[in-house]
Amino acid sequence: MASPGSVPHEAFLVSSPVQSSEPDRRRAAPHLQFIDGAWSLVRGLRFLWRTPASWLPASVPIVLCMALCVVAVALSLHYVPRLLAVFWPDLSHHTGDLIAAIVRWVAIALSALIGIAVATLVTPILSAPALERLVLLRERELGVPPRPAAGLWREFLSALTSQLLAVAVSAPLLLVLWTVTLLAPAFSVVTIPLKFIVVAWLLAWSLLDYPLSLRGVRLSARVRLFRKGAPAVFGFGVALAVVFAIPFLPLLVLPAAVCAAAEIGVLLERSA
Repeated sequence: MASPGSVPHEAFLVSSPVQSSEPDRRRAAPHLQFIDGAWSLVRGLRFLWRTPASWLPASVPIVLCMALCVVAVALSLHYVPRLLAVFWPDLSHHTGDLIAAIVRWVAIALSALIGIAVATLVTPILSAPALERLVLLRERELGVPPRPAAGLWREFLSALTSQLLAVAVSAPLLLVLWTVTLLAPAFSVVTIPLKFIVVAWLLAWSLLDYPLSLRGVRLSARVRLFRKGAPAVFGFGVALAVVFAIPFLPLLVLPAAVCAAAEIGVLLERSA
C-alpha cells in the first residue's frame, strides 16, 4: 500500500465511473480516504512552511494567546491579594503569616490558571480573521477560483448554526459516556474509545467551520458533505484529536489545522 505521503489530495475525487481505472478505485477506498484526511494536517504544516505570506496570520493565535496569558497572570498578581484583603481581612491573624502567604499564592495560581484557560479558549475566536486569511491562501494554492464573499451576516449565521448543532449533539453524548465511565468503570474499555470518536468528529466539524462558513455553506449542505466524505473527515478528526490531546500543542498546530480544513473543505465540495 502506498505511504500516506504519496496519497494525493485529490485521492478520492474520481471524475466519473467510466473514466475510473482500477488504481483510481483503489485510491478511493475508505481506508485511503481516512489516511488522506489524517495526512492533510501534515500537508497543512508543509503549506505554512513554504508560504511566507502565511507566516504573519499563522503567528496571530500564538502571539494573541501569549498576550492574553500575560494579562491574566498580571491581573491575578495585582487583584487577588487585594480581593483577599477585602473578603478575608484577618487571614494572617487567623492562620499565621506563613499559612496566609501560602493561601495568597495558591489563590493567585488558581486565578492565573483559570485566566490562561479562558485565554486559550477565546484565542481561536479572536483570531478568526487571521485564520480565515489562511483559508483563502490555502484555497488559492489548491486552485479554487475567487468567489464573491458570502457576506458577514451569512457567515455568522452559518457558523452559529453549525456550532449549535455540534454542541447539541456532542454534549449529551459526552455527558452520557462520562457518566457511564464514572458509575461503571468496567465499561471504560468501551466508553473511552467512544469519547475519542465523538471528540474527533467534533474537532473536525469545528475546524471545517472556517472554510465552510466563508463560503456560506448551509447546515443541511454541510451534513451531506460530511456524510459523503465521512472517511476523510474522520481521518482528519482523529489526527486533530491525537495532536490536540498534547498540552500546549493545539495553539501551535491550529494554523496548520485550519489550512488542512481548507483543503478538506475543497475536496468535499468537489466530490459533491
